[in-house]
Amino acid sequence: MRFQRRAALVGSLLLALPLAACASEESGGDAAPDLNSVSQIPESWLQQTADGWESSDGYGQQYPVLSEGDCLLADQMPRILDKRPRFTDVGWGSFASDDDGYRYICDFWRRDLYAGELQLIQASSAADAQAVYDDFKNTTSIPEQDNTVETVTSGDLEVLVLTRWYPTNPQGYYSAMYFDEDAQALFTIEINSLTKENFDAISPQDVADLLVGLMASAQ
Repeated sequence: MRFQRRAALVGSLLLALPLAACASEESGGDAAPDLNSVSQIPESWLQQTADGWESSDGYGQQYPVLSEGDCLLADQMPRILDKRPRFTDVGWGSFASDDDGYRYICDFWRRDLYAGELQLIQASSAADAQAVYDDFKNTTSIPEQDNTVETVTSGDLEVLVLTRWYPTNPQGYYSAMYFDEDAQALFTIEINSLTKENFDAISPQDVADLLVGLMASAQ
């Protein structure tokens, strides 16, 4: 499997989504990526994040260490709610119980609209990757969170999408996850701090298409 390259290493949406709200902030819009072109997490993402992991400030740390810098997963974010966010902090952190697994994170933000992050998780075992996927899939509601998880088809891929509303602190949240079993890797996006109006303007399909569109743009 593609994850075996780790041993050798050790010795741009809502994508021009079909929403009126996703028209260009400036003149013209984002070019729509070919969602059907994606069959896996881009190899370039896996390679570049693996190359940077052991020399990163987050290597061996319990929590990710983030700082200003370029995101390895995209040169810029697509527009969301008609506005393009900017990347803020990026970096690595450990994943699971050993230093072979890692998380690579790119935080993004648009003032007065939303915040969010992209996260690539590279597990060192199939069991660790599967556990993350299963935990996400089995998310249930609690008094402080109304949670719904569904499987959404985007292009040729099946993506889990979590829709969350915080009734006691009114705001919305979306998160989508794709599990690349061959690579023992997961790619997620979250969009948080959404007002009710903006929460309702986004659908689970939009979020799934956003995630797959980012992968398509990296092909």
